[in-house]
Amino acid sequence: MARLVEVATTRLIRELHTPFVTALRRTTQVISVAVRVTDADGAVGYGEAPQIWRVTGESLAGIEACVLGPLADALLGRDVAAQPAAEVHQLLAAAVAANTGARAACEVAVLDLLARRDGVPLALSIGGLTSTVATDVTIAAQTENPAAEMVPTGFSTAKIKVGLDPSDVQRVVRIQRDAPEGVRIRVDANQAWDVPTTVANVETWLAAGVALEFIEQPLPAWDLPGHAELRRRLSVPIMLDESVFSIHDLRRAIELEAADQINIKLAKCGGLHAGLAIAREARKAEVGVMVGSMMESELGVSAAAALASAVAPTLTHDLDAAWWSIDATKDSESPYQNGQFWFGASPGLSRESTRVGLDFVDWSLRRIG
Repeated sequence: MARLVEVATTRLIRELHTPFVTALRRTTQVISVAVRVTDADGAVGYGEAPQIWRVTGESLAGIEACVLGPLADALLGRDVAAQPAAEVHQLLAAAVAANTGARAACEVAVLDLLARRDGVPLALSIGGLTSTVATDVTIAAQTENPAAEMVPTGFSTAKIKVGLDPSDVQRVVRIQRDAPEGVRIRVDANQAWDVPTTVANVETWLAAGVALEFIEQPLPAWDLPGHAELRRRLSVPIMLDESVFSIHDLRRAIELEAADQINIKLAKCGGLHAGLAIAREARKAEVGVMVGSMMESELGVSAAAALASAVAPTLTHDLDAAWWSIDATKDSESPYQNGQFWFGASPGLSRESTRVGLDFVDWSLRRIG
């Protein structure tokens, strides 16, 4: 029996070693809310919900209010071990509209608790077969330090953020030229371009010999017809991110033939169950899947990595978010090693919650007897 008796939140803020800049935003910190659930036997589970104003619209205060309000109302007193994961997901989805990051954090926390009780890694509990997945590394837009435009040692795939300056075109060429042999390039415009700009830029890169793996979300999220036109005009695959939050968004993109690939993020779709369902439907339509993360700690990234290990264990995903707040020169146990994110074989997400230090912080609580 795993009757939930407590739901708790705490703020998780960490400094980045390099400013993270995209066409949507600039940040120098991980800013998120950690969620903890506890059952009547004292077992615990954790999740993480990032504050991403320009993508999900959620704030720290909003996440906390949602988790400790309607989501806690939905969870407290329930024996979550007696319910399939799909029912937990639906329970949370029925409690609030939107608030996908808060819902995902609560669902991950519940599944983390159950995996710990069973003594298995979270990844294994959802069908994952590995304890590590390959990840790209992001190169931020408008970096002021030339060293920040070098592909870090160990990574074989770089995702370059663009969309703030016309000089981005030659910047991508320069990064490819200076990268070690064999490094592949992904470009993410975060909705900043139009169709003619995208076509011109991609053609320039291909002519310059850039090993362009895909172009991610070049147009506004609403412009699925424009993305479909890009697919007709370009040989480079089109990856949708902000256009696809839900399985309904995916179906619309498939109907309009607007995507070669999609980027699944827990904070967008609302949890692991939704991520698995989106991946299954994408595969049926022969649409490729990549798992990504928002700017969050290794706690949230490890949950995303668990999803990646279940839906596409051999692919290179977009899971470098925690790398931005880890000093690899001082952290010999960093989960980032040789272009891989290692989430270990410990029960649930226990290794990651320990790394983040969640056993030693103050929590805001909702509790029943």
